[in-house]
Parts: sequence; C-alpha cells; structure tokens
Amino acid sequence: MPSGVLCERIGVVLQPTSGSWDAKGTAAPIVWREDDRYFMLYQGWEEGSGWRGHGSPRKLGLAMSEDGIHWEKHKDNPVLVPTEGSFDELGFEAGCVVKVGDEYWLYYSGFAADGKLRIGLAFSSDLVNWRKFDSNPIVEVGAHEAWDSDGVAFPSVIKMRHEWLMIYGGYGPRSMQIGGAISSDGKSWIKLEDNPIFQQRGWHEEPECPFWDAGIEVHHAFIHGDHIIMLYEGIGRQGRYGIGVAYSPDGIAWARSPRNPLTGLTDATAKQDMSVVHPWVLHGGGLLYYSEVLGASSDAVHRICAARLNIAEIEPHCEEALTYSLWQRRQVSPNGAVTSEICCALFPQKTVWLWSSSRGSVTIEVDVAGDGNWHEFEEMDVDANRLWHHHIAELVARVRLRFLPKENAFVSAWLAMSK
Repeated sequence: MPSGVLCERIGVVLQPTSGSWDAKGTAAPIVWREDDRYFMLYQGWEEGSGWRGHGSPRKLGLAMSEDGIHWEKHKDNPVLVPTEGSFDELGFEAGCVVKVGDEYWLYYSGFAADGKLRIGLAFSSDLVNWRKFDSNPIVEVGAHEAWDSDGVAFPSVIKMRHEWLMIYGGYGPRSMQIGGAISSDGKSWIKLEDNPIFQQRGWHEEPECPFWDAGIEVHHAFIHGDHIIMLYEGIGRQGRYGIGVAYSPDGIAWARSPRNPLTGLTDATAKQDMSVVHPWVLHGGGLLYYSEVLGASSDAVHRICAARLNIAEIEPHCEEALTYSLWQRRQVSPNGAVTSEICCALFPQKTVWLWSSSRGSVTIEVDVAGDGNWHEFEEMDVDANRLWHHHIAELVARVRLRFLPKENAFVSAWLAMSK
C-alpha cells in the first residue's frame, strides 16, 4: 500500500441471509485469528432496525474463515440469544472477546425493557455454547441526566500490565461520548473519575454543527507499541456516520488523528447517504472490518465489509500534529493532581494550555531522555477563569503537568504538538 494511504476497500465479506435470523443486517464484527483460522462474532437481526426493540431483536452469530476474506456462517447460528426478563431481553449490541486461559469471555451490551443499554459478560469454551454471567449487568447506566444515563454500550476491554481497562460508549441527554472503567478481575468494574474520557464535539442535531464526530461511539481499542489505538465511529450532520482514529498513552488522555475520518471505505459509486460504522482491526493482519449502512433511515440494511489497513501509518509519530485532551473540567483539590504523561519526542513544537476556576500554580515537568527521570521545567502562577498557555521549544521525550489550586477547582488542560 502506498505511503500515506491508510485504507483500501476490499468489499463486502459477510452479507445478510435472506429468510434467516440475520436477513436484515450483519454488523458489529469482532474478529481474531487463532490456530491459522479466522473467527468472527457478529450481530444480526431479521427485520426492522433491531434497535431498542424496533423490529426483531439483535442476536449474535459466529462465522469462520481460512483467509479473513471468505467467511462461512456457523450452522448453529445464532449462538447467543436474548433472555426473557433480563437486561438483554430486547437484543444485543456487540463488544469484544478476551481469551482467558481456555475460555472466551464475551463483553457485550443488552437492551432491557426500559430501552436502556447495559454491559454484560458471557463465557464459552467453544464459541457456540455460551453461559451468561450470573452477576450481569457488569456496568450500569449513570445517574439521572448523567452523560451515560440512557445507556452504556460497545465495551472494548484491554488487559493492561496491572489491571483490566474497559473503554465504552455512553448515552445521555444530548450526549454520545466515551468513558472508561477499570477492574482487577475482568468481572467487577469501577468507572473512571475522569469520565467521559473522550468527548463529542458539539451536538450532531444542531443545524450549524461543523464536526463529523459530534456524537461518538467506541468499537475497538487495542495496545500497539507504547500506546493505545482506538477506532471509533462518529456521527455528524444529516445523521451520517464515519470512522476515526484516536491515540492515548493510558486510556485517559486522548488525541484525535487530524486525518479523520478515514476515507476509501465506500465504493466510488456509493450513494451519499451511506455510512460506515463498527470498526474492528485485525491486529497484525492488516485488515479493517466494518459495517456498511445502506440508507440513512433506522430501517437501513447493514452488511460487513473489509479493507486493507496500513497499520504502519496508524501511529502517533506519523501525524503532523496532535492535540491531547489532558483534563476536561477535572475536579482538583488543593492537594493537586498530575496529568497523563505524553510522548512528544518527535514533535519539536509543543504548547500546553490550562484553564482553572480557581487561581493556583502549574508546573511543567519533563522526562528528557524517556528514562523515567522527571525534572521541573517551568513553574508559574495561573489566575482564575483565564486561559493560560506556555510554549516548549526544547526536545524532550515526555511531558506532564502538575497543578495545585488554592481551593477546589474545575480544571481543563491540553497539550498541542506539531512537527
């Protein structure tokens, strides 16, 4: 694939089957390779949209492949169906699979009778017979009118060095954003205090909203090198969805790729109301799977497609510029707080920004060689309710901010970098 080209469309790889349980849609692929075979769990439904009980419920099916392109659906599909009276009785939204020993753990979302999405867990040793966790749901909706009060969905789970990290989508009043949760065992989860960790830009229903991701949903996050890559979908004006990339050193501070949204995923002759959603990267395989939505209505047909992905170009150091959101109205006490550590070795130009509801002092700390030895670079006072910024011209490996307010404060901070 030529340098600078991120995606090249292959085409449709899993179609709905007429007259079957997935006659209306195949969507939200979860794909991995094991023992020289490819496996896919996907959601399907027979009629309507399958969304919040509109039409037949969304169920989960299994498909296998020898090359990742040509797929065969399992004869016993669907392999996971809703349970009457439970948190998933109106159907599913897919999530991710984590292999734990000889067992597959499926994190997924379920629609309850109240129309809200909650996150659950199921176990299997053969990908066909699944046992739902007795303590489902494992992640609940937020408090009334919170950013995730109407639903939590599309969990993407990563086993970190010392804990498990879940990145998930949340829905609330005028809110489609992304949050995080941590766990010591993959079963009991605690939401991050910094939620939402990845925020929408504007609101897609506003007529003058200029952004393509004014409502966002996560679908796949994975560790690549020394950072986390997230593939997410965004919705802009006219209800059209696209796919973007974001980077994080720790799952808390995130930077959008300025090359978003990804192009080359639809056919050149595609109608303008076509959307692409549900991205999933076959890490190490150079394939990007996603759902293609034919039409703009809630009754649209979905089908699963694939594209060749230039994973070498999906890297923070390949970007010409990045802006990391360090804090978004973070509550900070007079004891102070420290932001995430951001790698900036390949970005000569760096500017830090901070706003606080209380006056205080900010310290820029740098790790010059990337060996964990942090040094104070600059310390300055910050006035309340004024945007402060400082430019860093020196070449350093990593940067972080330390802030001590005079009293309890709401604080926002950013790091903008360019080559």
